[in-house]
Amino acid sequence: MKPYKYFFIWIFYISSTSFSVSAEKTVFLDIDFVLNNSNYGKSIYSKLDELNKKNFDNLVKMEKELEQKKKSIDVSKNISTKENLDQQISLFNQDVKNFRSEKSKILKNFELKKKKEIDNFLVKVNPIVQDYMKANSISIVLPKNQIFMGNVEMDITNDIMELVNKIVKWQTNLIKNK
Repeated sequence: MKPYKYFFIWIFYISSTSFSVSAEKTVFLDIDFVLNNSNYGKSIYSKLDELNKKNFDNLVKMEKELEQKKKSIDVSKNISTKENLDQQISLFNQDVKNFRSEKSKILKNFELKKKKEIDNFLVKVNPIVQDYMKANSISIVLPKNQIFMGNVEMDITNDIMELVNKIVKWQTNLIKNK
């Protein structure tokens, strides 16, 4: 085949793909930014921070109680009988085991709660993004963290954040008024 035939095939391929791509409007969205900076997202993180602080305070309190028990055992080492000391140590070890189990359970429950709250956020934001896509004839929304380089005009993050702030606030007011 002659080189000019390759050139025409290549031109045909480029022109056909550029027509098909140009018909679709592709934008990108930083959903993490919306989650961290929208009023609804901030309220989620505020509740999670409050719960985390409460959990932390409870764990610190339990840990201090364990330290007191350990000090009590250390003080009674020379005074107690061997059987009594062994029993205290056994109870202390059981308390430590219970503490570790409780700590693990608290951390697991917190992570589940966090995941549930973020999933609920995404469930509420999804229809907002879909309506925005329909209104602006958008075919594809890509995550911003997956974009190497793009036109700033294709970033819809601020538009979506404004809509989330308006719509979720409006929905919350409706629920409160019922």
